[in-house]
Amino acid sequence: MQNSNNYPTYSWNGFTTQYEFIQFSKKAKLTVLYIHGLSSNPWGRKPEAIKELCRELGLNFYRFELLGHGIDSINYEKTDFNLWKSQILNIIDTQIKGNFIIVGHCIGGWLGLLAAQERPQRLKGLICTSTAPNLTELMEMQMSPSQRSELQTKEKVIIKIERMVFTFTKQFIKTGIESAILEQKEIPITCPVQLIQGLQDTFIDWKIIYKIAQKLTSQQVTIKLLKNSNHHLQHPLDLAEINNSLREITQNL
Repeated sequence: MQNSNNYPTYSWNGFTTQYEFIQFSKKAKLTVLYIHGLSSNPWGRKPEAIKELCRELGLNFYRFELLGHGIDSINYEKTDFNLWKSQILNIIDTQIKGNFIIVGHCIGGWLGLLAAQERPQRLKGLICTSTAPNLTELMEMQMSPSQRSELQTKEKVIIKIERMVFTFTKQFIKTGIESAILEQKEIPITCPVQLIQGLQDTFIDWKIIYKIAQKLTSQQVTIKLLKNSNHHLQHPLDLAEINNSLREITQNL
């Protein structure tokens, strides 16, 4: 993993985060936009592998820290789904020229689905890995009565899910419920979509992938279930399968 201190920063809406934008070819008319997961970052093995494939294929590559992550982690409790979606749409509108493909992991996949509905014109593909569109539901299931009381009085609660500990604010949960994409009658995305999930994912029920596929209006939806893979999808075989999905989408453009 690279040292994230080496990357440039940008300020937006009172937050400051880091990003990387690389044009591997000046002639490239396609950019891959990577969206990382909750309490994670865009500098790990998945985005690095995707970046190398972009180098090979001569595609542009853009990755960034979600607000409240990385160098901006002190502001995490000020963030919510609406802010993150607005951040992504701002990047698409102001930083990316021409067509693009979104690759999103966990809530990055959820946010990718939300953003894709708002900016369909230049979107040429969407890859969602270990997508968590039901994270708010999981949080509510994990909360004890005392935690629910704490959420009401302190407007935030600390929840342990698996081996990870998350702080969720009342506003975060509210906007998560408002962004419940599986409550929509349909997900109006028509570009090619590839959904990748590990059968050993103990954080997100892998069956959620079928619910997403059923809601999508796209006629080009591919489901990939990786038998021995967990939520993180960081094994070399996982990374290869994600890159295979990116190859498949770009080859058919």
